[in-house]
Amino acid sequence: MIKFQTEIALKKIAFACIFSFFIFSCNNSSTQIKKETISKKKGFVLNGSLITAISDKVYLNKIIENDIRPVDSAKIENNNFVFKGIVDHPERFALTFENSSSATILIIENTNFEIVLDPNEPNEPIIKGSELNTKLEEYKLASKTIFKKIDYLFPKFQKARLENDVENLNEIGKELKKIETEFTDFSFDFVKKNSGSYVAAMVLSDQLKSATIDTIRISAAYKKLSEAVKKSPDAQLIATALSLN
Repeated sequence: MIKFQTEIALKKIAFACIFSFFIFSCNNSSTQIKKETISKKKGFVLNGSLITAISDKVYLNKIIENDIRPVDSAKIENNNFVFKGIVDHPERFALTFENSSSATILIIENTNFEIVLDPNEPNEPIIKGSELNTKLEEYKLASKTIFKKIDYLFPKFQKARLENDVENLNEIGKELKKIETEFTDFSFDFVKKNSGSYVAAMVLSDQLKSATIDTIRISAAYKKLSEAVKKSPDAQLIATALSLN
């Protein structure tokens, strides 16, 4: 029986795309939101608004491995909500809503910022006032441009699979590999150019979830992160996984 290795590769890349843009972070960080010592200088204020009603309650969740854990909640009034707190280091959280499967990933940093959400497009929030979320969006948009190159391969792949065309399947596999390599190279280049940004640590930690983990390349990139960034949960995850402490 012919094994469709290209089909497996296609699924892996498609999964990587979904994983990057939806989950986009999973770590064992112990950072907690602290509400008792909030100050204008140190804490964060997140003002949220919904384009259309979706629920009466919104949750702010920690992302822990492949699960999320609520750490705070807010009542939604007139499609608006507010979260206040303090985080030790910037990291990614998930906003979820009561009685809804909708979820939005964003970075919580100690600043005052705003988020506008369309419940029908939870992966496309509009965030203002947060430099880190702006930087993350820059990375996501460039990544999407790369992954769009996969779109034209799907009909070719389906046709080749139905016709049991091994030669074409192999060619498609090579094209997929090129796209995967382009995305990986782009990610490492992004980390290199933004070594002083917490987003660099987030992007780099996501490389630990790749089908093939390049520990040498990850280690080298980690060492070039700024000392402040190395203290972040994502950077600590890398250090622990690769025994870099």
